[in-house]
Amino acid sequence: MGEVLHAAAASGREPFTCRRIAGVRRSNRARLIVARWFSIMVVFLLLWIFAPAPGSAQPSPLSQAQALLKEGRPADALPILLELHRSEPSNANVCQQIGVAYTQMQEFVQAEKFYREAVRLNPQFWAARQNLATVLWFLDRKGESEREFLEVTKALPSDPVPHLYLGLAAHGREEFTRAKLEFEKAGTLATENPDVLPSVLETYLAAGDMTFPEKLAQRLAEEHKETPEFWRTLAEAYDRQGKPERAYGAYSRAIELDPNSAECYIAFAEFASAHKNNEYASQVVSRGLEHLPNSPELLFEQGVLSALDGDRNQAEKSLTQAARLKPGWDLPLLAIGVADLEAGEVKSAAAMFQKAVEINSGDYRAYYLYATALERENNPENRAQAVRALRKAIELNPHDARSHSLLGQIELAEDKPDAAALEWRAALKIDPENSAALYQLGLLCRKQGKVEESRRLLARFQNVKARRRTEEESLVEILRVVPAKP
Repeated sequence: MGEVLHAAAASGREPFTCRRIAGVRRSNRARLIVARWFSIMVVFLLLWIFAPAPGSAQPSPLSQAQALLKEGRPADALPILLELHRSEPSNANVCQQIGVAYTQMQEFVQAEKFYREAVRLNPQFWAARQNLATVLWFLDRKGESEREFLEVTKALPSDPVPHLYLGLAAHGREEFTRAKLEFEKAGTLATENPDVLPSVLETYLAAGDMTFPEKLAQRLAEEHKETPEFWRTLAEAYDRQGKPERAYGAYSRAIELDPNSAECYIAFAEFASAHKNNEYASQVVSRGLEHLPNSPELLFEQGVLSALDGDRNQAEKSLTQAARLKPGWDLPLLAIGVADLEAGEVKSAAAMFQKAVEINSGDYRAYYLYATALERENNPENRAQAVRALRKAIELNPHDARSHSLLGQIELAEDKPDAAALEWRAALKIDPENSAALYQLGLLCRKQGKVEESRRLLARFQNVKARRRTEEESLVEILRVVPAKP
């Protein structure tokens, strides 16, 4: 395995290891949190639907459209609102409602346009300004969002919503003292909101203030409202703050509260594995399987841990069983394929990835891995098929640098250096530390006589390689293939 890793590092190729199957759920959790946050945001927007701009009228069509929005039927409300806007282009409240409709439809760019127009028509229209700030947040333009929320707090200092987002912004910059202040102003919107609780808990822990975490734990215990979810959240917060002993206790409490929760065992096992204790992680999963012997998620975790320990036979057995119990789940197949790829069984890996594509045609990772296996076969006849798979992966997820990087390698093999360079530059725009793109583009620039650019790219490659060598050799560089919920 070490030889495979060293060869991959030397070529600029991204290593495939069993560890890259593990460490799994965090990116999916982030997506779920974003989805839940969108639902919460829509609730806030609905609170503003009947908050017209000062002095604006409420014609019957507008009332009808607002009722449709409240019922969650933005597609029906939008034509009415757009027709109103054509007849009353200076009506700030109509612009606001159009923004709400687009927001409910998750068309944030269009929503931003109409919220901005509402604010332009009436700078004191705080509902529209707050909604503008919210969609900017979800457009990942957090700096602009924060500025708008700050304006809202000047006029509405007791409104908890802006303070919640300002707290999240400060937390993201690790300005924990400021974040704590904002969360306190947000009140229960922060302290009793399960979707932001990890950030709130981490903020208090980082600020050295244990009052909120301890009071919350005590209150929940006294009210008999403790939940495994709370203790898992607290455990993750402890872990992020370098308090593994407390994290261990919190994970244990979560399992004690619900010994039939697969998620509790998996979270505890991932914690142990992340702290390089795969033996204990395996024990945790085994305990879970005693309670839930047919849990595909626990069997998947068992398979990953077996792969990490080098027991490929047990890994394949557990992963195959997980796939059998949950036929529409492609992740066990991807994991088996990665293990095959690591073992040099390229054809077997390609077949497994192709099967995963057939099961879940919307998973870009299956296409990317399938193309990787085809490329590793080093058969020119497979290149067209690999290119199609990569283009599909990019279509499904244009923000994955690895697909662009691999496509560049195949384009170069097809004697298309300009096309290859475009793909590598696209990869580096997404991920400036993509080692494969840095290395390959550096060599191509040298060949094309672009000496200075080549020198810069290869120097960056060496820096990235030096920083990551220890991680790669200890199998910490992982492929975050995340199991979807049933």
